[in-house]
Amino acid sequence: MEFSAVRQPIYNARKVKVAYQVSFINREQLSNKCIPAAVFQDRSDPRNLSELLERAGIGSYSDNKTMVISFERETLRGIIDYFFSSRNVVMELSPNEVFDAELLKLIRTARKSQYHIVLNEKALLSGNEKFLNYASHIKVNAAGKSQEIIQLLVNKAQRHGVRIIIENIASDEEFNQYRTLSVDFFKGSVFSKQDLLEVRANKLQEGSLLNVFQHVMTEDYCYRELTDILASDSKLTHKLISLLNSVMYGREGNIYSIKQAICFIGENKMRKFISLLTAQELTDTRPEDIYNKATSRARFCELLAIKMGRRRAVVDRAFLSGLFSNLPDILGLDMEEALDMLKIHDDIKMALTGSGGELQQLVDMVIAYESADWEKLAKLTEGSSVSFDLVPRLYRQMLREMKSDAYLLN
Repeated sequence: MEFSAVRQPIYNARKVKVAYQVSFINREQLSNKCIPAAVFQDRSDPRNLSELLERAGIGSYSDNKTMVISFERETLRGIIDYFFSSRNVVMELSPNEVFDAELLKLIRTARKSQYHIVLNEKALLSGNEKFLNYASHIKVNAAGKSQEIIQLLVNKAQRHGVRIIIENIASDEEFNQYRTLSVDFFKGSVFSKQDLLEVRANKLQEGSLLNVFQHVMTEDYCYRELTDILASDSKLTHKLISLLNSVMYGREGNIYSIKQAICFIGENKMRKFISLLTAQELTDTRPEDIYNKATSRARFCELLAIKMGRRRAVVDRAFLSGLFSNLPDILGLDMEEALDMLKIHDDIKMALTGSGGELQQLVDMVIAYESADWEKLAKLTEGSSVSFDLVPRLYRQMLREMKSDAYLLN
């Protein structure tokens, strides 16, 4: 049986990725992101939970990190007395569950069976304190709450010895405030953004990077002129050749000169590699997730365009649209400012400024899937040549391919 899901990273106070939240698609109820009960129909020995999830294909979302997975009450009841608990799986109770005596008994049993249970902040409300005795983690939603309210919720959880996950953190200022509260884990868009104090716009002006990028963004750019620009910056040339050779690892031969590189990969792939190198340079002092998010979106958009049967030029622009869809986070500038600086193709500009077009549809699909916004994804795929059910399969393909850069030469 095939299960569709998306993963979202969770970090510790040092901004190190320690886990993934895994959200599943339920076609009958798109707002329900819990793991399907059908996953646990396999009752063969060994009864190790992590092995069962691996057999079901869910382990591919973990990257050898802990997975936080949302469960409905009935699903949890059916496994805690049968499967052994797993150190790699933390079970989150669906936010739709009512805090009643039956749920209290269930999580008490789960705790005795050494399961790790995440409850939402309703457990911190007056009258629900007894649930805190059996929870391992409490998830607090930062969206729409003042610092004072967050402080009160965190203090109450800490008094009961419960670990805390704060989600929907939108800025570095918020993250730094919550980190002072000795919170354990964090989740939010802030981890895919540059610090405003580390704006990288000036990086483009160093050496030849901006000239090279702007040159390859033009249609039918001049190979000889590109060679001359790169020849004037040995550091940039070395980085490009190193990137190419790392992608070609295991193939016959290596690239030793920029002329060889240009002749070997051609116009469109050179545009792709220069764009990747630019994104890499602009994020070189930041957590790798900023660059990884850009490249993952790029390949995801590209796969969608290929499945839609788009011509090669559109597929290439789909890749670039995904790559630069988080350009404000990379540069610390507004999208329009960043696009004007880079002089990106008009079709890509339209996609990234919300002006419509087929490229915007691709980017919107990718972002909706990333955010586990299944209702929006259903609307975007309605009437499209890419079905709702195909998108998660392409996401899994992207995850497999991102473990190797070889797809860049396909």
